[in-house]
Amino acid sequence: MHIAKNSVVSIRYIMKNAKGLILENTINNNPVSYLHGSFGIQPLLQAQLEGLKAGDKKAVYLNAESGLTREDFIFEVIIDEVRAALKEEILLGYPVKFNVPKCEADCDCYKAT
Repeated sequence: MHIAKNSVVSIRYIMKNAKGLILENTINNNPVSYLHGSFGIQPLLQAQLEGLKAGDKKAVYLNAESGLTREDFIFEVIIDEVRAALKEEILLGYPVKFNVPKCEADCDCYKAT
């Protein structure tokens, strides 16, 4: 599956400024997930991920010329997972976490209907 509107995307990344200074590094952490087409991450960054699939790597740029930042940023992105969003996720505007090891009738975890 390729990244498109209403897909849930899980990524890991390294964020650097124009001087190459690492500002954030999630490579060795759990992936960050967002609903593509929502406001989970900057739309300009989402546009540069459109069409990629799990396993792809890409350098993504956010330039000061866009007017969104005062300086340039580079994101080295790894796409970990792409899946279709549930209807509930589309309504909420963000992905739902399913990291509950065992969900039984008395738990308060999210249950898709």
